[in-house]
Amino acid sequence: MTNWRSVPTPVLESAFSGALAVTTEGDGIRPLRLPPASLRRAPATLALMAEFTSGVRLRLVTDADRLRVTAAFTRYVMAHLDGAVSRAELLAEIDGEIVDRAVADPTGLVFERTDVPLERGPDVVSTLELHLGPADTPREVVLWLPADAGVRILAVEATADAVPAPPTGRPRWVHHGSSISHGGDAADARSTWPAQVGRALGLDWTNLGFGGNAMIDPPTARAIAATPADVITLKFGINIVTGDAMRRRVFEPALHGFLDTIRDAHPDVPIVVISAIACPGFEELPGPRRIVDGHLTGTPRPLPEGAGALSLQDTRDAIAEVLAARADDARLWGMDGRTLLGPDDAHHLYDDLHPDPAGYDLIARRFVAFARDPAHPLGQAFALACAAVG
Repeated sequence: MTNWRSVPTPVLESAFSGALAVTTEGDGIRPLRLPPASLRRAPATLALMAEFTSGVRLRLVTDADRLRVTAAFTRYVMAHLDGAVSRAELLAEIDGEIVDRAVADPTGLVFERTDVPLERGPDVVSTLELHLGPADTPREVVLWLPADAGVRILAVEATADAVPAPPTGRPRWVHHGSSISHGGDAADARSTWPAQVGRALGLDWTNLGFGGNAMIDPPTARAIAATPADVITLKFGINIVTGDAMRRRVFEPALHGFLDTIRDAHPDVPIVVISAIACPGFEELPGPRRIVDGHLTGTPRPLPEGAGALSLQDTRDAIAEVLAARADDARLWGMDGRTLLGPDDAHHLYDDLHPDPAGYDLIARRFVAFARDPAHPLGQAFALACAAVG
């Protein structure tokens, strides 16, 4: 009979990477990508995306040959999409290699409705076992939580004692963006483009990509301001356009305010603001988004002159204006997102907006190359981050 040992809650709470908070919820704990103070001020969809664990890892040191996780997983179902994906995957990694996977199927669901913001279905609890292989001495085991689901952990058990892995001492990168950064369409939790970048550059990284919610929200800015960081990247444009959420009159001062909040807390941290990747249906058209033959596009409509409705190109122009007004900030740069995925790469956008797995890989490769280029804004920012850590 297997001698399972419960991993104490304080050990689990100390072992998370990529989460800004861990809260007690019912008889379990939940890692969050925004702290409770921000969640109380956040719209419902942003709060839900902050529950989803993109980039959240549980780092344990143990010589156990197996882990067992009991958790309630939650997926999001959008009303405009047919069918519901109801599965969530855990990955176990040792020495940079995946050694096992386990899938919860089905999961609980949160439904988007037209008459109410969100409707939560009942919890579905799963117990998943991951095989780590034998070990003569304790080694670090990384348990990757799913990018596209919320996780309330009820218990973690191991076949030997487990303790939190020590801090990495690596440069700390905090990234904020949209669903393209969140990575719900990636092949697995390690395949989002920020996860690939973090691993390739050897960073201690946090992914604050929130599907549909890169809206220049003050609660997000305050959360980033309160998070230790050696380099920060911010990617804006697509959610503002697809949601028809702002006019230029509002976009520019909102972005100034977002940057002010972060800069006040991180006066010397390098920041790179990245505009949207190429998305054909929104380059010249404003939102709100429409679905035409399974593809996402903007909404052509007559607009009074000076209305300020934003296309993606308009957001790029507005970002450039904001950065020009902040030219005295020597540690603030801009970057055109189309250099990560441009018009010639649009075949990687399966719905004309979201990348396929090969598209995520392409974005990651280009980002890493730029971050290693001392002549590129990303290279300058990451060089300063590495120098700060020593």
